[in-house]
Amino acid sequence: MPQPLIGQWSDRSQTRWGRRFPFLLAGVIGLTLALVLVVSTDSLWLLLVAVALVSLSSNTVQGPWQALVPDRVPAAQHGTMAGLKTVLESIGVVIGVGLAGFTLAGGNLWAAPLLVIGLLWLILWLTSLLLRTPAPAAEIFSARLDSPLALLKLNLSHLPPAFPWWMANRLLFWAAAISIRTFLLNYMEDVLGLSPAETQALSSQVILVLGAGVFLLVLPAGAIADRVGRRPLLVIAGLLAAVGAVLFIFARDVNLLFVAGGFIAAGAGIFASASWALATDIVPQGEGALYLGLANIATVVGSIAGRLGGPLIDGLNSLTATTTVGYLVVFGLAALFFVGSSVVVLKIQERKEGN
Repeated sequence: MPQPLIGQWSDRSQTRWGRRFPFLLAGVIGLTLALVLVVSTDSLWLLLVAVALVSLSSNTVQGPWQALVPDRVPAAQHGTMAGLKTVLESIGVVIGVGLAGFTLAGGNLWAAPLLVIGLLWLILWLTSLLLRTPAPAAEIFSARLDSPLALLKLNLSHLPPAFPWWMANRLLFWAAAISIRTFLLNYMEDVLGLSPAETQALSSQVILVLGAGVFLLVLPAGAIADRVGRRPLLVIAGLLAAVGAVLFIFARDVNLLFVAGGFIAAGAGIFASASWALATDIVPQGEGALYLGLANIATVVGSIAGRLGGPLIDGLNSLTATTTVGYLVVFGLAALFFVGSSVVVLKIQERKEGN
């Protein structure tokens, strides 16, 4: 809930520094304090406080940061920006993990946090320079209500008609993708009969194929989404990923696993750009932080739902006295979820200027 609440506050704030920068500044200050506390404390309670502060600060930044796209980027370029966003996030994850591993292996606890803090402030400074140019004027709804929750309730009662369908599309696709990603390693071991070492090696290779496919497709998919629209690409993404899920059901050799992974990678790469571009299209002007904060809830719920297949797999395998039925059912459900994501997106009417 912090993201939508902070997001609507950002949308309605009117300061000399604009609607977004004060929240970006507050978030970076919080992250700086949290990272210093994480490294310096030897108390479990202070560590928990630091982790909570990291979560709150990142949530403070995320909505206003994402809202800069609908605030300042023309709708006809939202697809390209969504692809670039995914690429930069992926690069950030890889660099962050690699940097942390390298510095920790050398016994230096402070190097990575200090570098991250420096980069945060550098990016904030560069952003402040860009924000000196006034954003296009947006009508700001200045309701006076008793509490932020009351305002959030009012906003939820006036959702754009397309937004719940977009949420459903993202939740279904994400839940299916996470379920396959989560149980792939166990599937290789229990169904294909691979040893733990073989499973780990092959799983890493398949995940690498998935990651590379997404990375290579997001930018061209975003550019294509700007030309032909978001909805056709989201339909194609769901169907491609569904083919991959079905192939996983029948996969009994390594080569077919890579083919299946390729289909899902293609679907996920297209989805990553087209989905976020559509979200930035349908949010009301000037309310990007609130609605993109709500959009992240669909990602979180989808991630949780995708991991609920574990008890189902164990229960079905126990009931049928096999090691395969549970996985086949869960992967079959994933295929249905992918198809469902393609179906629900047909309910969304795109705005012409988004194409």
